[in-house]
Amino acid sequence: MVKLSQNLLVRPKVFWPSLIVLLILSISFFALKEKEKRARIDTQRRLTNTIAEKRVVEHKLEETTITKNTLQKELGFEKERVITLGKELNKKKRQIRLTLEKLEKEATARREAEAQLIIALKEKRTLETKAMELAKATKTVELEKIVVKITPPLSGRVVTVNREYDFIVADLGRGDNIKLGEILSVYRNDEFIGSAQVERVEESICAAAILPAWHDVEFNENDTVRST
Repeated sequence: MVKLSQNLLVRPKVFWPSLIVLLILSISFFALKEKEKRARIDTQRRLTNTIAEKRVVEHKLEETTITKNTLQKELGFEKERVITLGKELNKKKRQIRLTLEKLEKEATARREAEAQLIIALKEKRTLETKAMELAKATKTVELEKIVVKITPPLSGRVVTVNREYDFIVADLGRGDNIKLGEILSVYRNDEFIGSAQVERVEESICAAAILPAWHDVEFNENDTVRST
């Protein structure tokens, strides 16, 4: 009897600590499971976010690739356009160079022709002076023949005005059937301002002496010249 009572008294001392330890272990296991569950949910959430971000990045990469290909095509078109424009520019430069060379040759020829005209006019003035002196001495006057022409009027322009010797250079010449002695009428804004007589003719230009009645008129370059 006494022995049984002692066993009953000893068992609670062992049972309750074991029960407490078991309870603590259960709580710890439950807490560990909850922690693992939360960690798994968090990992799954991060994985889902990562997948979504990956899809966004892939979509942006695809858009970037499309944009890159489009820009490369446009760049190719621009390169071809630049090459074409460069060829056209080189062609225009060659044309301009040829035109300038042609103009330079024409200007040189015109300057040479004007120099010859000035020399001829000086000689003419000298001859006229001698002729006047001879006319005074002989008291004779020789009249030039008057030739009447029925031809359609030609139109050109004054390219040079020489104030010293009172003559103009017009862009009408032998190619336009201009003849020595022909009278040219000069107009400005379709208004007649004076006349000049052709004294020297080249292929594309002529020199005409301003007639005495219009020596005081101010002739300008680009005035209109018409044959009468």
